[in-house]
Amino acid sequence: MQAIIEDKAKEPGFTNSVVFNLVMRRNPDLCKGVVEAALGFELSKISYIETEKTIQPKLTSRNVRLDVVAKADGKMIDIEMQVAYEPSLARRARYYESAMDTDALKSGIPYHELPESYVIFFCKGAPFGKGCAERRFAMMDALHPTEKMALDDGRTVVVLSAGNWAEAESPSLSRLLKYIHTGNVDDGSDDLTSRLENAVRELREDEDNMGYMTLAEQLEILERTADEQLAEKDEQLAEKEEQLAEQRRQLAEKEEQICRGQSIKELAARLISEGRGEEFVEAASDEAAMERLLNDGE
Repeated sequence: MQAIIEDKAKEPGFTNSVVFNLVMRRNPDLCKGVVEAALGFELSKISYIETEKTIQPKLTSRNVRLDVVAKADGKMIDIEMQVAYEPSLARRARYYESAMDTDALKSGIPYHELPESYVIFFCKGAPFGKGCAERRFAMMDALHPTEKMALDDGRTVVVLSAGNWAEAESPSLSRLLKYIHTGNVDDGSDDLTSRLENAVRELREDEDNMGYMTLAEQLEILERTADEQLAEKDEQLAEKEEQLAEQRRQLAEKEEQICRGQSIKELAARLISEGRGEEFVEAASDEAAMERLLNDGE
């Protein structure tokens, strides 16, 4: 495991948290391209980018660390690179959005000035299973779902499954998700993924300013890579436990069927010996009657 961590630390890719944050912060045009591919519409300009933004609404509240926060065309956008499996992704998105709102709306500012907010999760796997690369969530009327009435509160959560990149409707989003999932840029690929990979390589090759990462950032890579691997192991273990539980359930069902079959066989022999064979024949097509006979014999 240590060797794997060291290899990943030597050549971290775009999905590495430190590399992702540096590429997005240092290259507003690439950040703009990534956001546009995720949201499906163009932005005029990224006016602000902050990485590892920490928000703590109250001293007693859990703080939030957002990967990349951008502002564009009056919109607040949080971009998260989610490599490890996150079982509480929906609740996490909810908390992130509420923290962004609290941070954006200062005392005395009217509610109508609260900007539109987008929380974008790039998931390296497929958190909602196979078959869909993009899911977009907004507040809807749950009591009258057929009317499809939106609350129009300006909040949107976008979850992108890189593992389902082939299912994305937009070619640019499909290529971006494939790059996130595989770490490779196809020959003749679009300009965005090629430029992203070039930016990643430049970070790795940059030696003019004593390397592109500080010691703290390198330690963070090791720690986060270890955490990601542990989370992946935990997920695999959970899947194995589910499989074992299912196997135990199936085995218990088979044992129950065998025991029931043996009980029915013994019941038939007893009833025949008592001259009550007709009762058994009638009960054979009546499950409730068979249960009564079996219980009477206990």
